[in-house]
Amino acid sequence: MQKQAVIIYGPPGSGKGTQAELLARRYNFIHFDTGRYIESLVRAPGWEKSAVLRRERRIFDSGVLCTPSWVFKITAQFAGKMSKLGYSIVFSGSPRTLPEAFGTKDNGLAKVLERLYGKANIVVVQLQVSEKASLDRNSHRLVCSVCGLPLLSGTKIKNCAFCAGKMRTRSLDKPEVIKVRLKEYHNRTYPIIAGMKKRNFKVFPINGEPLPYKVFENVKKALKLK
Repeated sequence: MQKQAVIIYGPPGSGKGTQAELLARRYNFIHFDTGRYIESLVRAPGWEKSAVLRRERRIFDSGVLCTPSWVFKITAQFAGKMSKLGYSIVFSGSPRTLPEAFGTKDNGLAKVLERLYGKANIVVVQLQVSEKASLDRNSHRLVCSVCGLPLLSGTKIKNCAFCAGKMRTRSLDKPEVIKVRLKEYHNRTYPIIAGMKKRNFKVFPINGEPLPYKVFENVKKALKLK
């Protein structure tokens, strides 16, 4: 299979991470979960010793998107490594801002991926869900404190079904933070989709509200995967 670079967009709770994980498990894509990766950096032991990580942690916990130049650097480096190793890659929500995506004179992540994977092999998937669904999904979500596996709250399950780690609520999933994240998505991330269309990248809008396996069938069709 020709290696591909896939970018999955959608508001918080639209299922970006779930669809990316399905691609990773079913078709051996490498999933770069930008939010989870950033969280691992700003919560890593010794984070308080770095002025950059102290700054990014404050931004991250507020629900506002982290500094574009910093995020671009870590995502571009990761993409370069995966392409060199011959892997397809899927981003769940990155690039998140116009500067990350296009930079100045089109030298952002879109251009990096085009150079690494070829324009014909780059696909943008736009998961569409209502604001109500987004708020409901996020405010009822727990994640494993060890492996990050998500779970809807309100169940009797207190430990992860995969690794038995304790479930926790992310700081990002507090109702007041979710509203900030939704605003950030609509104001700063959503415009990237129009920019990708303008630059003739393939963009596929997909309804993200059905059950994940049904959404995945449409994702596979968009990527021409059997």
